[in-house]
Amino acid sequence: MSWQKLIEQQSQSTSMTDGNSIIPLSGWRLIQVAGEEAKSFLQNLLTNDVNALQLNQSQLSGFCNPKGRLLAIFQLVRRQDDYLIVLPAELAETISQRLTMFKLRSKVEISLLENSHVLGLVHPGSEPGSTEVWQGQRIEEGLIIRQPGETSRSLLIADDKNIEALTHWLQQDWQIAPASLWQRLDIEAGLPMVFAESKEAFTPQQINLDLAGGVSFKKGCYPGQEVVARLHYLGSPSRRLFLGQLHANTLPGINSAVTDAGGETLGHVVQSQFSDEETIVCQLSMKLSAVGKTAMIGDQQIESLTPLATASDSA
Repeated sequence: MSWQKLIEQQSQSTSMTDGNSIIPLSGWRLIQVAGEEAKSFLQNLLTNDVNALQLNQSQLSGFCNPKGRLLAIFQLVRRQDDYLIVLPAELAETISQRLTMFKLRSKVEISLLENSHVLGLVHPGSEPGSTEVWQGQRIEEGLIIRQPGETSRSLLIADDKNIEALTHWLQQDWQIAPASLWQRLDIEAGLPMVFAESKEAFTPQQINLDLAGGVSFKKGCYPGQEVVARLHYLGSPSRRLFLGQLHANTLPGINSAVTDAGGETLGHVVQSQFSDEETIVCQLSMKLSAVGKTAMIGDQQIESLTPLATASDSA
């Protein structure tokens, strides 16, 4: 079983079963940061505390511009000899180049991995790795890292040579499922994401990156840190992440405007995915004052709008 064969089989699959599923995430890529100064290099650039990251563990983190707006959100994984950044493929080259700008004389090597792959595992019927969220474990198939959410699931980072080991899973009770299932589970788990269309559109607080554990307010400086910290200590965000639901046949575009009945902008779409054929679940960066108002995406009314942060969370 090769990676390409998995992708081919996935293209023919629409399975959304409640059983164990393997989800090749071809829309994701890996950036490797290696070298003796890799830890300090990343510590000085990212929103989370890289120094606290343990071996085979991941953490949610952000990379901001000097104005505190997010260039990317990703999982940072610490391995024995390097760190891996797991992020949308559409941002991988841009972020790799941006990191290289900060390299200067640092003893680090930054590269896009071509022969390593990202897969999602949904496993309500088994526990192939750790049961502790964000904790990883080495198995025959690669490095498996437990993910948050009500559904038991893990991220798998596998090299070409590890993919073959998945064959015996498919011969048992595992099925190949579409990537849309993984995105829906991320949305429901409250994990925000930045894509090419929303790069530099949001601060960490506007999409709950701080509440999701992706920002450390105890570490040292990083690009945009002053803006992010000022909002945390001296104010409160006027926007937060909401979960919305609407009935439509087409997914709203990333960063599309959410408006009230009069056309005033209330927020923007962070990401969305179908939960069934005609129901869409969305993450929305919304003004807290939008609670109780009629909210629209285009001509579609959002039928339910749930804040993912309370007033005390935002304080």
